[in-house]
Amino acid sequence: MTEPKRYRAETRVAFTELSAGGAALLHLGTKMYFTLNETGAHVWKALQAGPQSAGSIGASLAEAFECTEEQAERDVEALLAELIREGLVHPA
Repeated sequence: MTEPKRYRAETRVAFTELSAGGAALLHLGTKMYFTLNETGAHVWKALQAGPQSAGSIGASLAEAFECTEEQAERDVEALLAELIREGLVHPA
């Protein structure tokens, strides 16, 4: 059985939690900023803790937001794909 693909947060990104529960990201290299909703902020915090797989983040998300792990993992994979396109996340 192969190891699941793991991802890490770009180190040149400033993270700020917002009062509404989301977060703002500023890529210090490109000077572009991005906003995340509450679940996106949860994903980002998991990535900041160290390299993670979409499955492990999805399990944590499902527990925190009371949804199925399958749906949470699909949502995490979609967000990771977008964050990778923007240079905010990289394969570990």
